[in-house]
Amino acid sequence: MSPRAFGIALLVALPPALTLTPLPTADSRAPATAASPGALLSGPRAAQAALAIQLSLDELVAAASYVVVATAIEQRSQWEELGGARRIVTYTRLSIDRTVAGQPDGEVWIRTLGGVVGDVGQHVSGDAQLAIGAQAMLFVARAGSALVVSGMAQGHYPVVDGEDAARVNGVTGARRIAVRRLSASPDSGTVLPRPGPAISAREQLVGATLDTAIDAVSRAWKAKHAQR
Repeated sequence: MSPRAFGIALLVALPPALTLTPLPTADSRAPATAASPGALLSGPRAAQAALAIQLSLDELVAAASYVVVATAIEQRSQWEELGGARRIVTYTRLSIDRTVAGQPDGEVWIRTLGGVVGDVGQHVSGDAQLAIGAQAMLFVARAGSALVVSGMAQGHYPVVDGEDAARVNGVTGARRIAVRRLSASPDSGTVLPRPGPAISAREQLVGATLDTAIDAVSRAWKAKHAQR
């Protein structure tokens, strides 16, 4: 993937966050929550900052250090200086259920933007939202000393349970069988249609069974690394 393509896809690498600070309610009769005086950090609103162009599977694979199916098992949020601003970030520890491509580190902590520290919370539209106990396919990239989700929300595909009609000798019957499929990240922000002939990773992966998605990612990874 060219630097230009990835730069366009992630127009704002560190989008501003919407900050909400709980205010006292008992004596002042103030609302339970309200935007703090600096609720919107400098720059465009979070929804505008989440604007991105759909990435192809090849682009996600090229930007990733590895791809895994993993379950979030622990989280902690803290303030950090990122992109010249003080922000809340959340670190999520993953339990690796299956390595799809590449070689993950021994212990994997993924940094995402937003979270809650004390009585202050920040939400960043367009980044992956990792929930404790939820399994997902994740494209993991290195950003300095941290690990992040490649393509932000575009590199995060929660695994959900579903059903398909069973097929016997090529004939679809009434019996249903359990399947696991990939779904879209909960908050992908505003994602623009992808120009050109290549289809987006979301079109390929969302709705695909887990096994089909793993095969597609494995093929893309091998093809990309065979070119190096």
